[in-house]
Amino acid sequence: MELRPQGRIAVVALRDEIDLQGADAVTLAFHRACTHGGTDATLLDLAALTFADSTLLALILQTRADHEQAQRPLVLSGPFHTPVQRLLELTGAVNVLPLADTREQGVRRLHTLLDAAAPRTSQP
Repeated sequence: MELRPQGRIAVVALRDEIDLQGADAVTLAFHRACTHGGTDATLLDLAALTFADSTLLALILQTRADHEQAQRPLVLSGPFHTPVQRLLELTGAVNVLPLADTREQGVRRLHTLLDAAAPRTSQP
C-alpha cells in the first residue's frame, strides 16, 4: 500500500490481497489521504489489488462517507481484477461508488470535480 501526492490529488495505491488482517493499515492510509495537507481530492488506485473482501469494501464505503463529509472528491480507479470487480458488482457498490476504468481517467475525473467546485471570480 502506498500513499503519494500527485499534484492536488492524494493517491492511495492498494496492492495484492487485502482482507481483515490488513484493515488497520488501510484505515490509516484512507484517513491520511482524507486529511492530507496540500491535496484536495483522493484517488484509490485498485489496479494492482488482486483480492478484496467485504472488510475492504466496508472501509471504502466509510472513507467515501468521510470524504463526502469533508467535501473532498474521491474516485476509485482500475482496471479492476476479476475478484475485485465481482465484489463491487455483487454488492451493488458499482452503483454508489465513483469508479474510473484507469488511473488516468480517475485523475481527470477528480480534476474536473475540483475545477467545478472552485469558486468563480467575476470579471469586470
